[in-house]
Amino acid sequence: MAVVVDQQSISLEIRTKSIEKTLIPLVTQITTLVNAKEKPIKSEKTLRAIVHVGQAVNFAVQKFVSVGEAIADDNCEIKSDMYEACRDAKSAGYFIEQLCDVQHDECGQLRSYADKTNMVRAARSLLSSVTRVLLLADT
Repeated sequence: MAVVVDQQSISLEIRTKSIEKTLIPLVTQITTLVNAKEKPIKSEKTLRAIVHVGQAVNFAVQKFVSVGEAIADDNCEIKSDMYEACRDAKSAGYFIEQLCDVQHDECGQLRSYADKTNMVRAARSLLSSVTRVLLLADT
């Protein structure tokens, strides 16, 4: 029995699946940050881990954006949209790193005062801009 397959639907499915697979590590890191407790964290090991994850997210975004910008340079028809999406991704990645930073409290102890609401906003912005970059690159 022969199965008729619409070639266009297969390629769309592959693109969507590849975008999903690309986003999985980013979603995992963001989920780790967002699920951190809202009250100040006292463990220095935990604080260092949060700072490290924030830095890792920003570093990964910077590498991702450099590829997006290279694609933009090679494709005039998507150049301005791609640069805008890359700029938004850079901004969100930087903001996430800043939210994960630690500060000394009045007793000299390291504390994280990351605001969960702002972290969720930054994460949504990052996921949105990364998705835009991937979709533009896929055209």
